[in-house]
Amino acid sequence: MQNRLEALQIFCAAAEESSFKQVAIRLAISPQKVTRAIKELERLRGEQLFHRNTRQIKITQFGADFAEQAKQVISQFEQLFPDKHKMREDIRGIVRITAPNTFGREVVMPALTELAVLYPAITLEFHLANTHSNLVDEEIDIGVRIGFLHDQTCVVRQPKMMPFYLVAAPSLLARTGLPKSIEELSSLPIIALINRKTGRYWPWEFSNKRRFHPEQAAFITDDPDIERNAALAGIGFGHMAGYLVEKYLASGQLISVLPNDAPEPWPLNLYRPYQEPVPARIRLVFDYLYEKLSQPAYGLDDAG
Repeated sequence: MQNRLEALQIFCAAAEESSFKQVAIRLAISPQKVTRAIKELERLRGEQLFHRNTRQIKITQFGADFAEQAKQVISQFEQLFPDKHKMREDIRGIVRITAPNTFGREVVMPALTELAVLYPAITLEFHLANTHSNLVDEEIDIGVRIGFLHDQTCVVRQPKMMPFYLVAAPSLLARTGLPKSIEELSSLPIIALINRKTGRYWPWEFSNKRRFHPEQAAFITDDPDIERNAALAGIGFGHMAGYLVEKYLASGQLISVLPNDAPEPWPLNLYRPYQEPVPARIRLVFDYLYEKLSQPAYGLDDAG
């Protein structure tokens, strides 16, 4: 019974990940153990639970239905036989979180506010910075970043993918017209976001790995919030992440430009240093943020 219960727990984790390797990292077990557990469940049920290739896994329809049943079984088991150690553990103490400035204020902060009300014994320490933080050196428990992480020492989950948009205000388009190509942007007013470390403008990514490097700008800032405000004011064309502009695209205050040239979305990363055991307060905050940030429009309704 215990082995099958453990297999169900591994399977439920796999249902939320894109590879068995990520499951192994999340549960701090070997990839071979994950594979054995899934194969044993497939043998017992006589059905395939995942489609597999060399790079990723995708749950089958039977697997998705089975996952819902498995979660109910695990929940019932935990209610019948609660972990006495966890029951005794008092979830309190400090959890330190870092996130980019604007995304942190507009999207992460609402989730932390809700969490603080639910768990008043946990002290949340929230750091905002647009530069990547070294979690261990800076004693940060949880990080949130948009983009691609190269730190292999962290446990990483990706709640969603973040699209990017080239946008302009209707008032600007009335003056300049719609550009028909990326190349035309070099002759149009541009809002440039400057990299504080290098002093250079951030390049704009487009489909097929194409890049536009702003050379002359009508407006320059190092803050994404100001960048958005400048676009709303019609100062220039801006290239921004979805969380900054989707509300305004929906209302018509901004217009999507060259949408067929949009780049592939970037991952939104929720990550923490790899350590076992994970303190209950950190796991609780990590899982809560993952659940909230996974919601399609979370934090956007109140943005701006």
